[in-house]
Amino acid sequence: METKLKRKDVASSQPANDAEQSLTARGPSKHKRLGMVLKQRYRIVSLIASGGTSDVYKATDLYLEKAGTRDAWVAIKILRSELIRDAGALALLARETAKSKRLSHPNIIRVQDLDHDGDTWFMVMELLEGEPLSRVVQRAKPRGLQWKGGQAVLEQIVSALAFSHRSGVIHADLKPSNIYVTREGTIKLLDFGVAHALAPHQPQDFLNPHSDDETTIYGYTPAYASPSLIAGRDPTEEDDLYALACIAFELLSSRHPFGRKKLSQSEQSTYRLERPQNMPRRVWAIVHGLLRAEAQGPDLDAFQAALMNRHWEPVLYSAGLAAMLVFAALIWHQESSRALKAEAQLTIYNEQKRHVERIKGESPGQLLASVQRLPPLERAGLLKLNQKRIIDHYRGLVKQTLQTAPRPDLPNIPGALEVLARALALFPQNQVLLLRQTQLQQQNASLQAALKQEIEGALEHGDYRSFEALEELKRLAGDLEFLDAQELAPAPAALAKFQAQLSEALADNNGAELARLLQVADLFHSETPELQELLGRAREMEGAVAMLGAYHQALASGAKTPFPENAAAEFYADHLTRWHAAIDGAANSRTLDGVYAEFIVHQQGVPAAFRPFSDLREKLADAYVTQAENLLAKNGTRQAKPLLKKATQLMRQN
Repeated sequence: METKLKRKDVASSQPANDAEQSLTARGPSKHKRLGMVLKQRYRIVSLIASGGTSDVYKATDLYLEKAGTRDAWVAIKILRSELIRDAGALALLARETAKSKRLSHPNIIRVQDLDHDGDTWFMVMELLEGEPLSRVVQRAKPRGLQWKGGQAVLEQIVSALAFSHRSGVIHADLKPSNIYVTREGTIKLLDFGVAHALAPHQPQDFLNPHSDDETTIYGYTPAYASPSLIAGRDPTEEDDLYALACIAFELLSSRHPFGRKKLSQSEQSTYRLERPQNMPRRVWAIVHGLLRAEAQGPDLDAFQAALMNRHWEPVLYSAGLAAMLVFAALIWHQESSRALKAEAQLTIYNEQKRHVERIKGESPGQLLASVQRLPPLERAGLLKLNQKRIIDHYRGLVKQTLQTAPRPDLPNIPGALEVLARALALFPQNQVLLLRQTQLQQQNASLQAALKQEIEGALEHGDYRSFEALEELKRLAGDLEFLDAQELAPAPAALAKFQAQLSEALADNNGAELARLLQVADLFHSETPELQELLGRAREMEGAVAMLGAYHQALASGAKTPFPENAAAEFYADHLTRWHAAIDGAANSRTLDGVYAEFIVHQQGVPAAFRPFSDLREKLADAYVTQAENLLAKNGTRQAKPLLKKATQLMRQN
């Protein structure tokens, strides 16, 4: 049954008008957005409040009004423009909004949607009539609320937090101004995770400092933030519990437990705390443990039990256990066979209990292996009991895995995401794990985009003709594959550049160039339809080309390696046949000059001792000498000199 707070327990007066009675009721009567209609649906009527991240307005839902609905009022939270320029901020905010929409609970404000009208982003929420809890606390000074009123408030807050935590949603900025008291006395929690989502994108305003208790800075409010949050760690359920303890103390005393000071954990552990007079001792035992931020402090169930005064449960449990033992004894005396069976079952139960106790003391890694052998119910219970330890274990594994990439400057994000997937299989709604998953996915997408841009630039410029450039291109492609990127489709300009270079290399029978180009094709063009004919011709010589390419790469890297003569003979066979035929049929020096010009290009990078080339040089030199002798016989001394010079150069190379 829903618990409601009576108005006489929290307030002695009502705000003067509707604007003040709505949400955080403050603001000027006039504002530039008044009368504006967002998405042709929400007409802004009045300003309710302004904060560091947004302005909140009362608005009419024109669709509901047209449909004849009696209550067509909504609250519109318009986000500050500087907070939504980053796509990452919007992605996080969308995730938090989606989570909030799933929180259907009487003590949690209904979030209907996150939408935008042009550059204006806004959230649509239910309109609340009442006031923030911070005003209730102010009015209760100097002694705080009496226990009856405080209990009604705290029971509803705890109920809302218990529901949100079961749903895997952490508030992360719980404070009196984010807790609302409606006219009917119902408590409503606001802004689940929104401040934390926007914190990295919210600039600090040094010109307009705000008080620490009501201003969200960097995703939390210092006066209600645990030492863990202040230290920069991701929010957990324990952080909500710490804020709840601060609120409970303040609600029942009108004083903050630590005087609104931002203290370290060691300072908090020695800070003198006194029980508020209006707080029962059973509740103080829980609140005191939470305020000390102990590693194994009370949980939300213990807080809820203290509020409802469930001190009788252990007594009933003990009485029930005693009754069971007496009953078992009677059975033993009455029916020995059944007693023996019961004893055997009890032995099994005790053994299972001892096994569970042993597992509870294991390290997280051992525990994860051990729980797989337990029955489902016990496994689920142990996982829930050790949730924080196990999640911290997986977070440590993620950090280690990121450092296991092939190179120190390339994080192993795919491996880290696999670790997170295993953790989310156990805790699918955990906010800390989901947030880390989103961050890594965004980082992976950014790295892939940067690598693709660099590769596309190199391909479009044809920057892979040198050994160093080709090796760098291979490294970039390897990095992209390591990050699980989809296959890169080269741009038309890159395709045209490669096609031109491949055609030129085939026409020239350039072995070294073909070897490099086939490596590029294997990386980026192996399935490109337009290149299949050219690549087929190149691969017909693939064996010889590969060996020549390996030889040239070894030379470029400074290594000594034998020249692959058989591969070279196979590769240059057609050229040699054509060159020999041209020399044999040469009627003048022009034909010989054509062979000479083509041959000197191909002989670069080929050892002088390569027999087919040395034979050709000898034959071409003899042909030049013969042509020169014919010219000299006709007194063509001037024409003969260039021929003799080329013949001399060829013979010197042999």
